[in-house]
Amino acid sequence: MLILIATPRAVALSAFADALAQDTGAELRFADSWPNVEATVRTLAPAFVVLDEGLEGGAPLDLARRLVMVDAMVNVAVVSGLGAEAFHEASEGLGILAPVPLEPGAADGAALAQVFRRFL
Repeated sequence: MLILIATPRAVALSAFADALAQDTGAELRFADSWPNVEATVRTLAPAFVVLDEGLEGGAPLDLARRLVMVDAMVNVAVVSGLGAEAFHEASEGLGILAPVPLEPGAADGAALAQVFRRFL
């Protein structure tokens, strides 16, 4: 299983990513731009994509909308600073599995892994 983490800050998310990989047993790939995300989704069909803030091309929720056009079957989590209700409103209809905090750590990676395991 492959998880793609789309972020311009891979080093800062290393604890999050390590916990996510460990708790899912998945292979992780990183992409640092929207063109790389799109190419990876088209060629490798990851099971899950985590969209971080700071990617050129738009905010994570905007990129999630675009990602559905590339592969409607990919499962997505997005980094978001929105509260629970605002996130629900903003992401409604996009099929996003979970929000990820703006500065995710190892505990957040483990929590997201639990969400992802439900969809395996």
